[in-house]
Amino acid sequence: MKKKDSVATLSSDKGALGRDEALEKLGDSEQQLGLLVESLDDYAIFALSLDGTITSWNSGGEALFGYKPADILGCNFAKLFTPEGIADGLPQQQLHEATLHGCASIEFILMRKDDSRFRASGKLNQLKRDNAGKSRGFVKIVRDISEQDAVYRHERAWSLAFQRAVLPAQLPHVPGLQFDALYEPASIDAQAGGDWYDAVRLLDGRVLVTIGDVAGRGLEAAVVVGVVRQIMRGIAQLHADPSLILDAADRALALEYPDVYVTAWVAILDLVTRTITYACAGHPPTLLVGADASTRELGNPSLPIGLRDGKFGASNTVSWSDGDTLVLYTDGVIEAKRDVLAGSALIAEAARALGPAVWNEPAAEIKRLVIPDGSPDDVAILVLRADFPMYEQQVDRWHLDASDPVAATVLRKTFTASLPHAGFSADNLADAELVFGELIGNVVRHAGTNYHADIVVDHSGPRTVLHVLDNGAGFRYVSRLAPDPYSEHGRGLFLIAAMTADFVVDQRPDGGSHARAVLQGRFPSPFPEVPLRTLPMASSPPSKHNTNGAAVPAR
Repeated sequence: MKKKDSVATLSSDKGALGRDEALEKLGDSEQQLGLLVESLDDYAIFALSLDGTITSWNSGGEALFGYKPADILGCNFAKLFTPEGIADGLPQQQLHEATLHGCASIEFILMRKDDSRFRASGKLNQLKRDNAGKSRGFVKIVRDISEQDAVYRHERAWSLAFQRAVLPAQLPHVPGLQFDALYEPASIDAQAGGDWYDAVRLLDGRVLVTIGDVAGRGLEAAVVVGVVRQIMRGIAQLHADPSLILDAADRALALEYPDVYVTAWVAILDLVTRTITYACAGHPPTLLVGADASTRELGNPSLPIGLRDGKFGASNTVSWSDGDTLVLYTDGVIEAKRDVLAGSALIAEAARALGPAVWNEPAAEIKRLVIPDGSPDDVAILVLRADFPMYEQQVDRWHLDASDPVAATVLRKTFTASLPHAGFSADNLADAELVFGELIGNVVRHAGTNYHADIVVDHSGPRTVLHVLDNGAGFRYVSRLAPDPYSEHGRGLFLIAAMTADFVVDQRPDGGSHARAVLQGRFPSPFPEVPLRTLPMASSPPSKHNTNGAAVPAR
């Protein structure tokens, strides 16, 4: 019995010794931690009670805020906030967030003893609760990031300026189309991004619209944006086929930037036929929203530019109606919260609300509805709406039965009379009349007398464009003469090309041909005529991202 008592006593002594050693080590640790906290001059570290009263203050707090311990201990930490921050309830918000989540991140403006202000960053952490589960207070860590913030803001401003330099300076003015666009850099990165949007009117009156995203960030991504945009614009002037545009961009990118890939959505808008021809390269689908709020996705699974490896895509053509709206966007809109399905549902809902709504900065409205707090990635949004009645005010349309030669003769004179004589010289008018006759003769030759043709004269652009659409077997135009100098085949079309600023023949999706002849004349210079030696240096046009497609002056 005594032996057991002695063993218990020995065990008790060892336990007490262990506790004493643990308490001694804990005291040493607390002392070391206190010395460490006290020695950190770059960080203000101080404790708060549950109501925000400051209960401890290190030398870093004195160096950062200018308060000695005697001046600040016992005061509420709201004393460190600006009057605006106090009015907004920031101190109470921090305490509430730290109590609810265990910590609260800090990054806003605080105030020193001398009333000077600085941008602060840090955290407010809740202390470990006591044995009863009650909160014991908080510890706040703050540092001055004013210098880093100034550098960040400078880099961000430079990146934004560079990014906007590779975006269109202004959107085109096209009667019958309204445009609105928005670009916003990533909210957490100062580097230039790779998102873009673009819209340009082609010489024959059609409109090229593109949107895309270059993988990566920084200077190289922004440079690739500029390269890809210009490639697409250049190819569209020669071959206005979205799939060909993407294929050309893919080949060029593979040669110059083999390690870069780009997602893109490209479309050609034709107001004459009221169609949208589009192709996609791994990009989120564009939304076509009706005036009745119906929504349709325009897109198809495909590889991005730079990864296609010779696999060519295909173009799709859809019709659109008066009041329809196109919503183009980059993945920063739908991936802001790391949930693509939820983001896609949000933008579809926003687009439906936009469909019947009055046109009032729709791109900004979409951003407000889908990503009100911004996105960690770049964001580009381009919105277009069709106003076909406005467009038709600038267009003449006639229907011709190919079997009626008298009607063709009358229509030829009507066509010539419709041209703006102030902008056409006598030679221009004669060429235009000859072009009209050749195209009508071509319809009769290839379509036969059982077919008809629609003739459209588009006066809405800087040049008048003659459209001849037939429903026959169709024909093609090759921009060179036949090898046989005595052959009549293709000679008329070659003459048409020689007497026009541009001539294109496309196959219609429903059969037949669509010939577009851009007539000579009526192409005023954008610059006034001044002597060469006094010609002023051209300045960049002002940035403009919204146009309502106002009608051009009456012809």
